[in-house]
Amino acid sequence: MRLGRSAGILAVVLTVLIIGCGGPEEKRAKFFNKGKALYEKGDYVKARLEFKNTLQIDPNFAKGYYMLGMVELREKNWKKAFGFLSKAVDLDADLADAQVALGRIFIMGRDREKAMEKADLVLGKNPDHEDALLLRATCLMADEKEDEAEAILRSLIGKNPKRPDSYMLLANLKMKQKDTKGARKTLQNLLLLDEENKAVRLMLIQVLEKENDLSGAEDEYKKLIDQDPESDVAKLLLARFYNRTKRSEEAEKVLNELIAASPDKLEPRFYLAQFYREKGQESAMVAVLEKAIEEMPDNYGAYDTLARYYMGIKAKDKALEVLERFISRTRTGPDLLKAKLVVAGIHLVEKEPDDALKLVEEVLEENPADVSAHSLKGNILAARSDFNGAISEYRAVLREDPQNVSVSLNLARAHLANKEIGLAEDTFKKILEIKPEEKNARYGLTEIYRQKGKIDLAKEQLEKVVEADANDTKALMALGDISLAGKDLEGARKYFSALLVLQPESAQVNYKNGVIKLIEDKQKEATSFFEKALKVDPDFVPALNQLVDMLVKRKDLDKAFDRCKEQIARRPKNSHYYVLLGKLYTLKKDHKGSRKSFEKALEIDPNSSDALFNLARLEQAQGSIDTAISKYKKIREQNPNNLGIAILIATLLEKKGENAEARAIYEEVLKKNPNSSAAANNLAFYYAEHEPTDENLARAEELVRPLLKKFKGNPDLVDTAAWIFYRKGDFARAEELLLGVKDKIKDRPIVSYHLGMIYLNLGNQAQARKYLEESIKGKEDFPGRNEAEGTLKGLG
Repeated sequence: MRLGRSAGILAVVLTVLIIGCGGPEEKRAKFFNKGKALYEKGDYVKARLEFKNTLQIDPNFAKGYYMLGMVELREKNWKKAFGFLSKAVDLDADLADAQVALGRIFIMGRDREKAMEKADLVLGKNPDHEDALLLRATCLMADEKEDEAEAILRSLIGKNPKRPDSYMLLANLKMKQKDTKGARKTLQNLLLLDEENKAVRLMLIQVLEKENDLSGAEDEYKKLIDQDPESDVAKLLLARFYNRTKRSEEAEKVLNELIAASPDKLEPRFYLAQFYREKGQESAMVAVLEKAIEEMPDNYGAYDTLARYYMGIKAKDKALEVLERFISRTRTGPDLLKAKLVVAGIHLVEKEPDDALKLVEEVLEENPADVSAHSLKGNILAARSDFNGAISEYRAVLREDPQNVSVSLNLARAHLANKEIGLAEDTFKKILEIKPEEKNARYGLTEIYRQKGKIDLAKEQLEKVVEADANDTKALMALGDISLAGKDLEGARKYFSALLVLQPESAQVNYKNGVIKLIEDKQKEATSFFEKALKVDPDFVPALNQLVDMLVKRKDLDKAFDRCKEQIARRPKNSHYYVLLGKLYTLKKDHKGSRKSFEKALEIDPNSSDALFNLARLEQAQGSIDTAISKYKKIREQNPNNLGIAILIATLLEKKGENAEARAIYEEVLKKNPNSSAAANNLAFYYAEHEPTDENLARAEELVRPLLKKFKGNPDLVDTAAWIFYRKGDFARAEELLLGVKDKIKDRPIVSYHLGMIYLNLGNQAQARKYLEESIKGKEDFPGRNEAEGTLKGLG
């Protein structure tokens, strides 16, 4: 009996436990329903967790994937939304709402065909599905089939007269047709049924403003205020309306009333500050923010806004003073860390990386997980060329926020600078998976493919940019340049002509079109374009070079002189034009005129490598280097601060083979002016050519690295950098650098020599022979000429 009684009790207990715990379907339903309730409240973070719980219980629960997709749609995570919704319909193709949601993503991505497929798929099974009908109407509108779209929308309004989407889409259609009266009537009809609908009333206001019914628009704003008198939103919108319609005094009054009613709120103060800034009353704007700081000294927002204003007008010291006020009164907390990061950002912009890094380290010590600090630290390390360190910091950010596109771009660029081309390429591709419209990722891939010689792939990326934005001038210019380099004249003409429509007053665009006409041998039209380029930008050197070159080729040297002098009269401070004039004197064998012009160029710009190169070559050709050195030393004695003459003397000493003395002058110049690019470049080359120890090569790389960024594409600088890498044994990097400027080295025998030696060490004897032969075909002497001749003999 006892056993039977015990067994009965056990059975009851087990039954209660089973009912109490619930089976998998009951648990799944519990999580799902809780998630839906949170979703309806707009708590998407918690809703996401509940829906994920349903999928842990049942990985094949289609509705769980659907709701996760809807959460991601609300959070604008399009890729994730698409993935979850696609999984949902894979599991249950009859899940109509998921099919429609996918259709909406397709329409946002401008893929009307696939969006229509989704609408028709659902309507084929349920012709009355309202969301699918709305999707179909949207597709028809996009396809300019407006009558069909309107018929669907009017039918939906008739069946469900209180659904706002149908009215709003119909109003949009009417606005597209420029039927503002029809749009207004449609929205007013809905408001008769649902007067509390704020979105519809705001749309009606837009229509009324379009009709210039400002009184009507004002009334609607006031109705919004009456419906929710405790909310500031409608009042702020009314203030903006007054400001937009030139009723500044009323706008200012509304904003001041808001501030008086809510003195502890910052937002109305920000709007008033912005109002004054838009009016050009910047002192009033500053006063509003200073008063906010005075009355709310522990609220960081006003400090931040005022500091950023000062940063925008380049008043760094004032920005720092405002931020230091907050930092000095705040002991801890997230706002203190934000303020320190803003200060660090200012130091980075001002090229004070050590100060910036110190502050970032302080932030990370207090909060090691601060992604903004890791991101900024990455930027600081990248600026110091510590690319490995920068990569580590960017990855720390992406572990927490894998969808962060701006940090992903920085990571890709750091990989590129660190010569990790494959990783850079992969990163740019991942960015495009997250955000297909991200132009910078496509530009990054374009640069990689161009470096690899994969021109078709580079063009493909640029064409995708133009496909998305036909007016993208950067992509059009790059496509034109690629076409021109590939001798695709028709393609180049197409792209440069498109640019001319977009930028008729661009010197660069006119110049490019002039080059096309020159290739077509339409010299009159080419001249017109080059002259237009110089009219737009009198300092646009390539255009004058082409004009003068055309005249020289026609053997009209006198006109070439006249045109060059005419431009010098317009721009007497342009050193390049004096170099060009000196070259013309050289053609006339007027060495005195050449010397005078080159010296004038050097006087204007002591860092002019063209002036130094041509003047040194002139003195060498005259066979009077000692006399020249003596003459320039006397000039320098009279003016010891003339650094251009000092660099010229060092250049001539190098021509004479007195390299140690030249090095001493370069070092002296850099002590007086650390920003002297000519001295830095020549000293770096000296280390690579004459004293290539590991320490000196590191110093040489340090000297030339910032110059490569500042003077991108300068053949002399690129050659120095390539020779440094050659000496370090990194022949592939050296080749990559020089290939980028190979079109600019025809009159640089030393660069051809370097490229030849690089190819030799890469095992490409044919290319080595080509460039070595090119280097010695003239009579000019250069460091390594003997080695070039000896190497060629060895190649047979």
